[in-house]
Amino acid sequence: MRDWGLRAVALAGVAVVTITETLGTFGALRPVPLAICWAIALVVIGWRLGRPPRLRIPFDPCVWAVLAGAGLVLALTGVTAVFSPPNSADAMAYHLPRVVYWAEQASVRFFPTPYLNQIMLQPFAEYCVLHTYLLAGGDWLANLVQWTASVISVAGVSAIAGRFGASVRGQAAAALFCATAPCGVLASSGAKNDYVLAMWMVLAVYFALGVRERADWNPIICLGAAAGLAMLTKATAFLFLPWPLLVILGWRPSRRLALAAVIAATLNAPQWVRNVGLSGSPMGFDSAQGDGFFRWRNERFGWGPTVSNVLRNGSEQLGQRSERWNRAVYAGVVGLHERLGLDPNDPDTTWRWTRYAAPRNANHEADAPNPWHLAILALAFCVGRGRQRLYLAALGCGFVAFCAYLKWQPFMARLFLPLIVLGAPAVAAVVDRLGRRVVVTAALCLFLLDVARRPALDNWVRPLRGERSVLRVAREDQYFSDMGQWANADAYRRTVERVAGSGRRTVGIDAAHLQLEYPLEALLRRRVADVRFLHTGVRNASSRYAQPVEGPPGLVVCLDCAGDAGRLALYPDYPRRVEVERFVVLER
Repeated sequence: MRDWGLRAVALAGVAVVTITETLGTFGALRPVPLAICWAIALVVIGWRLGRPPRLRIPFDPCVWAVLAGAGLVLALTGVTAVFSPPNSADAMAYHLPRVVYWAEQASVRFFPTPYLNQIMLQPFAEYCVLHTYLLAGGDWLANLVQWTASVISVAGVSAIAGRFGASVRGQAAAALFCATAPCGVLASSGAKNDYVLAMWMVLAVYFALGVRERADWNPIICLGAAAGLAMLTKATAFLFLPWPLLVILGWRPSRRLALAAVIAATLNAPQWVRNVGLSGSPMGFDSAQGDGFFRWRNERFGWGPTVSNVLRNGSEQLGQRSERWNRAVYAGVVGLHERLGLDPNDPDTTWRWTRYAAPRNANHEADAPNPWHLAILALAFCVGRGRQRLYLAALGCGFVAFCAYLKWQPFMARLFLPLIVLGAPAVAAVVDRLGRRVVVTAALCLFLLDVARRPALDNWVRPLRGERSVLRVAREDQYFSDMGQWANADAYRRTVERVAGSGRRTVGIDAAHLQLEYPLEALLRRRVADVRFLHTGVRNASSRYAQPVEGPPGLVVCLDCAGDAGRLALYPDYPRRVEVERFVVLER
């Protein structure tokens, strides 16, 4: 049953890309054509796979209890995902705005934007959100993309554990380990793409194991699809995924693996072509503004930058409630830097305008630590046998590759979610070797459920209980849950009231100073259903692209432009100007 389901997911992922790119080519990405295409795609997938086999789980109270625990965590995050709108800062800046503009132009072609992440970053997760956005008439189902990926990942890691030879109890423990990782619990109810990447990496590893076990072409095709869709979801796939695949498949090339590579490249080709046209590189520019100022990669490479980033990124996973512990971790990392002659705030390896600080016990999807899950993975490495150890070492190589290439920056702990998820199958070895007694397995599972309790119930931006619960707070107010540091929710609301009352239906947004544009778009769409948006004042390589909608905007909302005479001078045709706190509304 799991094999059938995972193959169905791989084919559905290919269908998402095929439908999006095909309809987008003809400017037909609209609800009716999309619904028709999905009806056809589901029929084809069903015909290709046949009837699903029955799911058979042995009657083992321990297994059923463990699976019930995993199901409880997924149910809690599912409720959170349904009752909360997308509200993480990144979702406000580019994950959802790109969906809005794609929906307007009925295509995923590039458009003018001051924040190039909206067009050049890998788009698969947002393709899925776009489909739900069009079919549901808004962002009502946007968070379910990540949540669905978490459910599939939980099933996938248990299937990988089975292919590693784990017992049924071990497979169930692997599923629970995946379901309870704090970073995953927090991310699964949001609208980013980290769990979507984790899902495709899980599928890639599963099908790679299938390639070793079966001689037919099905696992090769599915491997190519899963690897390609991982690459199309997030660029960190290039750093994380090669290592476990090399351990499983070996170094020798073959015609079968060449086919998988061709499938992967084909799925990415449209976005690569668009990026080459924008920047000359298939990956796009090396910074969100295209000027290299906030460059993601290290300015220099070598053992020093790598070791420094390994220490800093690793320490962020160790945050605990004890401030004494957190300060001790910080002091230890700084001390190691001093002994090695390294600077923990080296500007060549540190994100601009930030400084390394002590880890914290965050309950936020961006930087939630996972100390106990890492401890269990370390135990799995110690008790595991040769293949499991080599597999975990491959995941460690992915972590080192990440640190060798990318600068350290705060709030990056979430990016290691795929590695923690992929480590789950190795946990089965702990249960099989140390947890043969029911009491040991039960203790481990109860501990994991306790670790997941606070992330599931007390998410800092999407809490399920308390006065700020997503079940109590109005959906419109929840858009600002992750924007407290800007303290401008009232400016958005007042700006929406003014724009809605103006009667204008084409609104320009100048987001050069503040990229958090989606709250304005979401709230205004609720007031004026037929309003359309475009970017104004764009002065980068994307300015040559056609706007999502035709005609000049009737008014422009310039975010955080108050007092910036140079920025406002770009709009001589908009003489009527009203300041709303830091925002400026300009009318013709």
